[in-house]
Amino acid sequence: MVQRRRPAAVAATLLVALHLLTVRVLPLPPLVAGRISQLALTGIGLFVAVVWGRAAIRARGRMRAGLAMWSLAAAGWALGEVTWLAGGWHSGYAPIGTAGNAGFAVTMVATPLAAVLLVGRPSASLRTLFDALMIGTSLLFVVWALVLGPRQRTGDAHLGTVVYALVDVVILSLVLLLLAGGGAALRAPLEIAAVGIVVMFAADTVYAYQSVAGTYRFGSLPDLLWLTAFAIIAVAAPHRAELRGVTRLGESGRPRAYLPYVPFLLAFVTGLALLATHRQLDRMLTALSMTLTGLVVFRQMLILGDNRSLTRQLSALVEDLRFRAEHDPLTGLANRARFEESAERALEPAADRPVALLLLDLDGFKPVNDTYGHEAGDRVLVEVARRLRRAAGPDDVVARLGGDEFAVLTAGDPGPLAERVLGSFTAPFELGEAQARIGASVGVAGCRPGEHGVGQLVRDADVAMYEAKRGGRNSVA
Repeated sequence: MVQRRRPAAVAATLLVALHLLTVRVLPLPPLVAGRISQLALTGIGLFVAVVWGRAAIRARGRMRAGLAMWSLAAAGWALGEVTWLAGGWHSGYAPIGTAGNAGFAVTMVATPLAAVLLVGRPSASLRTLFDALMIGTSLLFVVWALVLGPRQRTGDAHLGTVVYALVDVVILSLVLLLLAGGGAALRAPLEIAAVGIVVMFAADTVYAYQSVAGTYRFGSLPDLLWLTAFAIIAVAAPHRAELRGVTRLGESGRPRAYLPYVPFLLAFVTGLALLATHRQLDRMLTALSMTLTGLVVFRQMLILGDNRSLTRQLSALVEDLRFRAEHDPLTGLANRARFEESAERALEPAADRPVALLLLDLDGFKPVNDTYGHEAGDRVLVEVARRLRRAAGPDDVVARLGGDEFAVLTAGDPGPLAERVLGSFTAPFELGEAQARIGASVGVAGCRPGEHGVGQLVRDADVAMYEAKRGGRNSVA
């Protein structure tokens, strides 16, 4: 994928170099250079929206929704830039107006949603979002306690200028969480996009600093960094080959399980330090503390829900494996291992009921296989199993011992049961347009608990079955 991105990387480098030359090197009037800079930012935002939108068209499933949301985020940025430029076209700078903030708000909302939509299950998506919010809120707690809070109390804080940088932290956290637990799907685009978001964070941080100082103008250093960030994100757009067969990213794994608690622990230590130095928590820190508490509680609730779901899935898997281990895969009857286990329990000396075994061997089954094929033979075996279940009692064990040999273990009178079993073979077996008549030779053996083992009981029934075969089709011995 490096070869595929090399032309895009070269184009992005040339674009950044051209911006640097035009805005920062050539002796253009600052007002003209600022306009060119903002127009370039609008253009790169629209370009990112196009390339990520094209990737969304090529994608499928949740991947398409996530990439489309990323494209919408870039379009929101372009809208914010063009309205910001319109407000400061004549002066070279203007505060971000309502329309501009609305466009940038689309970016701040759509980008986290894009990352969340790339995750597999909805619960995993929510957990990823809560993890990123925990990281961003924890870092905001630390930044407010150490930097912004003291400035706000001196009347020198501009909270709106740091919102974008803090949102960058949340978005970067989401991307890193996806990289940590998302497997190999789209790893290269996410890694490149993460670099772009780091540069975006640097741009927003410098912009916040210059805004507080009153030195920001169109064409300043943040513009160059923003352009670089969006150029990198444009290079990160997934190619067709990377999207082939991928509908979502893998769900988060173990490497990221404790990652959100690292900044949370940092915020907790910061809060303890404030209390230890007899400094009260202001309203912002109190609100952030309550927010962090709520995030942790909701995250744990999601984890508990996932654990319950995993427990149910594991129980279902265990039951399925147990069923497969004890039942014939074709007919669903008990297999030989399950039959022998049931017979051993029924023959224990502590059991108080006599045991009877009906051993069946199908008559006329081999010609069905030879004439109509094994698929038709399998249909016959499935139908034999259905008829035997219907003839047997609710407490009887019906088993397929192998091939066309079946057994019915019962604690009741074997006579009526044998008659029902033979009666179940009177109707022909449907084989599409043809029919086949198949009989059964039934050998019956019985004993009281503790008299014989399973092996002796089976041998006695086997001897009786061969006597029935000598007596003709559909007979009992």
